[in-house]
Amino acid sequence: MTSLRENPIRRQPSSRPAWLLPVLIVGAVAIAIAIVVVAVRMLGGSDDASASAEASAEASCSTVMVAPADELPAPAKVKVNVYNATDTSGLASKTARELKKRGFAVKDVANDPVAMPIEGVARIRFGPSAAKRAELLAYYVPGAELVELDRPGPKIDLAMGAQFTGIAPQAEVDAVLNAPEAVLTGPGCFATPGAPDGASDAPVDETPVE
Repeated sequence: MTSLRENPIRRQPSSRPAWLLPVLIVGAVAIAIAIVVVAVRMLGGSDDASASAEASAEASCSTVMVAPADELPAPAKVKVNVYNATDTSGLASKTARELKKRGFAVKDVANDPVAMPIEGVARIRFGPSAAKRAELLAYYVPGAELVELDRPGPKIDLAMGAQFTGIAPQAEVDAVLNAPEAVLTGPGCFATPGAPDGASDAPVDETPVE
């Protein structure tokens, strides 16, 4: 009888080197770490880009000092109709003479053709293209209400009301027009300078006068 010890079973040696498996494991771990690092950097970069954009927008908004006179036309460029909306006789003529002395180009002088009572100081009626002209005249008539109408052309109307007392002294007008104001400027700004006191955004049921 043949002994098992004399004829042992021989196993075929493995063709895969013993070092290969640890190398594959280490490589897989390295790839996973690299993917995680790249993802974190991408997310962090997006936040940094957003923060940089916000900072850039904020930096593009600055404050400058500007006097109203620097942005408004000269009185000679302002064509104004002078209308009396009160029962005071001769008020339109008197006011027209004063405005001419101040350099305004006075056109029509008459009773207000709109024929509506004005309880306040006055109304300055104008079309979109005459907004700056109306703004200038408002400095000469403190308390006047600015009323924008859907009308063409550069002419504006000054319709004097019950509380009108006259054109402001030139010294007072100059002091206000030449006083620097802080104005926000730049694409990063969200606020805009307001109109002079008395401006009204509400629609007014008035027929424009050409």
